[in-house]
Amino acid sequence: MGNYKSRPLTSCSDELKKKISEGYSVVRSRLSDDVRSRSNLGWIDVQIAAFEKSLEEFQQLVNTENADSKSAQHLNLYHIICAGHADSQPEKLLHLIQLLPTDSSKFLISSQSANGFTPLHIAIYRGDPAILKALISSELVDLDQSGRHLLPPLHLAAMIGDSEMLTVLLAAGANIHVVDFVHFTALHCATYFGQESAVRTLLAANANANLGGAVNDRPIHLAAAKGLSVITKLMLEAQADPLLADDEGNQALHYAAKSGSLTILSMLIRHVKGINDRICSRNLYGDTALHLSCYNGRLDIVKAILECSPTNIVNMENVFSETPLHAACTGGKSLELVSFLMKYPGVDPNYQGQDGHTALHSACYHGHLRIVQYLLENGADQSLASRAYEGGSLRQQAGTGSTRPSKVASAIMALNRSDTPSSNASYNSTVSLDDQQTPVIWAYERGHDAIVALLKHYASRTVEGDVCSEYSSGESSYTPLPSPMGRLTSLTRDKAELLQLRSALPAPFHLCLAEIEFQESIGSGSFGKVYKGTYRGKLVAVKRYRAMAFGCKSETDMLCREVSILSRLAHPNVVAFVGTSLDDPSQFAIITEFVENGSLFRLLHEEKRVLDPAFRLRISLDVARGMRYLHESAAKPVIHRDLNSHNILIHSNGRSVVADFGESRFACQREDENLTKQPGNLRWMAPEVFSQSGKYDRKVDVFSFALVLWEIHTAELPFSHLKPAAAAAEMTYKRGRPTLPNQPTVQFPAHILSLIPQAWHPEYQMRPDFVEIVPLLEPHVESTHTDMNAPSTVSQLKSQWEQLSVAPPPTSKFPPILSALHGIAATGTVEELRQRIDNNGYVINK
Repeated sequence: MGNYKSRPLTSCSDELKKKISEGYSVVRSRLSDDVRSRSNLGWIDVQIAAFEKSLEEFQQLVNTENADSKSAQHLNLYHIICAGHADSQPEKLLHLIQLLPTDSSKFLISSQSANGFTPLHIAIYRGDPAILKALISSELVDLDQSGRHLLPPLHLAAMIGDSEMLTVLLAAGANIHVVDFVHFTALHCATYFGQESAVRTLLAANANANLGGAVNDRPIHLAAAKGLSVITKLMLEAQADPLLADDEGNQALHYAAKSGSLTILSMLIRHVKGINDRICSRNLYGDTALHLSCYNGRLDIVKAILECSPTNIVNMENVFSETPLHAACTGGKSLELVSFLMKYPGVDPNYQGQDGHTALHSACYHGHLRIVQYLLENGADQSLASRAYEGGSLRQQAGTGSTRPSKVASAIMALNRSDTPSSNASYNSTVSLDDQQTPVIWAYERGHDAIVALLKHYASRTVEGDVCSEYSSGESSYTPLPSPMGRLTSLTRDKAELLQLRSALPAPFHLCLAEIEFQESIGSGSFGKVYKGTYRGKLVAVKRYRAMAFGCKSETDMLCREVSILSRLAHPNVVAFVGTSLDDPSQFAIITEFVENGSLFRLLHEEKRVLDPAFRLRISLDVARGMRYLHESAAKPVIHRDLNSHNILIHSNGRSVVADFGESRFACQREDENLTKQPGNLRWMAPEVFSQSGKYDRKVDVFSFALVLWEIHTAELPFSHLKPAAAAAEMTYKRGRPTLPNQPTVQFPAHILSLIPQAWHPEYQMRPDFVEIVPLLEPHVESTHTDMNAPSTVSQLKSQWEQLSVAPPPTSKFPPILSALHGIAATGTVEELRQRIDNNGYVINK
């Protein structure tokens, strides 16, 4: 078996899918750049006429001398005509073809822009079938020319879901099975982007549904992984084989279980013959579909799998010595699932895997306190010990019936980390005491102090359950937990705060969760989860707190504080408070307006959007106005203390709002401790906060704003090569700052270049207030027109699923995708795509 503690957080296929998304994102970003007008950036008259003037004006200006002219972006007249918006674009194209010799036209039509695209790519991306037909009618275009990005035109049409263009291209002879830069066929692309009509068109044209990608991932795998039930059904009807596996051993069943789509899983179960045996198929890591559904906390999927599985499936181990119960405790996403499995016939809560670790070990290692408590209450034995050893013990399993193929052993060896504390000992029949690790050691190793305290609490209980012995043991070196009276005092104080808040909060803000129609989860944190929902016909975001468990710090303080602050705020650049649910501790929630495009962090670092200079300035001004209101104009001034790109949200009309007041404080609060501790994200933290050198004031928000301002204008994370704590230390102790140019540039206009160093000054007294910052920004934003309908602005940045939930997306719009792929040269704001960044701003080394 492999070393449990060395299991990677994501599988190889997950990493590959991220890279694929990043690659398509770069393609989309650069295509958007090619199709936008640059008439005010040095285009000559004939180019402007080709883009937006009438046919007559174009005919008057174009001649054999200027017909081969190119812009600074290497866009020739064919590119510009295909990108243009006038009704007469097809006629302009035909006129240009007639004007030039055939060889010249053929050369220009096959030429690529600086971003690597031909006129055919641009015509398809613009979504104009008339221009496409005009190009094809010339018989000068290569229908399979991929360009520098190795993206065939057919794939582009499949991605945007334009069935008419697909039909035209296929009728003209485009190769339906040609592959792109990730070895996807057009059918793969249509499936990957959820384009149902494109999938139907390609299947009707006899596209092979069983062709594999670079790692033998089939279209049905993509459909199952994304929860696309209609497309999965179409694949099955087109004779797609659900039992084909990719190079990681995953079948469609694995992907359906992992994505949590009960509809697709049920469809596959009905379709597969001999499902009772097939459902136990394992992937490279030894995971069955049941393991994957347990890791993801999907009780409904687990029940469906168990209904058609042999009884021994509940005790099948993967290469990390985990049964499905272990997996549920490792994932920690559903206490209800753990409870269900514990009661299922044949499941033993003290089952030890090949390495000796139990489900309790798994829950302790990953910090799932509520699950740890549940296991302890239901018979889990914390005296059982695991054994530290390397994955070499696979050799010792010969003849046991659980041996994996040799490629599995090799893969697991490669995944093991040499720095894992438990990876240096050998597994043998005699295990030394030093190699025996109980759950409390695993919890201690990971720094889960609350779990350590909980385990010691249960360990100190006597059989008779004596009240005193629950909290102390005379000869034990264990430091006792707080007394029951202390706990009662804490709960009483929490209840008093809640009662006070309920009485002070205006009636319209008291909401009942039953009135809210919950949709999907859109975020999570230590407090619980954030859901998208509908309240009285309007979209809202519901920040729902998880119920308190023994040993957890009470979250009542945070809830009361955030509600108290939000209920007093009302400003266009501060997230709008809708209400709160305070009646039942299991229903604690804060409800705010739903902001369609998510956070600035997501925009810049996950979706890799390229923002226009005007829009960057608008975001900066909106944030500054919101912060000025918090500091100066609110009924009670507020210090945010956690201003960063995660907590700046963007509306579909481009308006930015400051959000997340979980770490905020009223500026007039008296408690010294509240203004001395380290709140918020370390990467954006002011030096005086990180060093904890004393009390601080609202200037900490100004420092964070400076880093956000730099981030907006570079589309990079501050000190992205460092982890957050190291970045904070660099700014605090070395007085390091992100790089700025010596002279104003397009990226850093003069007023921004002068403001940032003032705002992140090491001496907080020298930083300007937001009442000074806003007037510095306003003239530059007011004199700049921000076209919210331009492809690069936020109104075009809604995710595909949000667009579908509101209105059918225009066929000319390209579905949004994530970051960049290796092999595609990154420049400017795309440079950051070379790094892997998680949602907390951590940079993960490859």
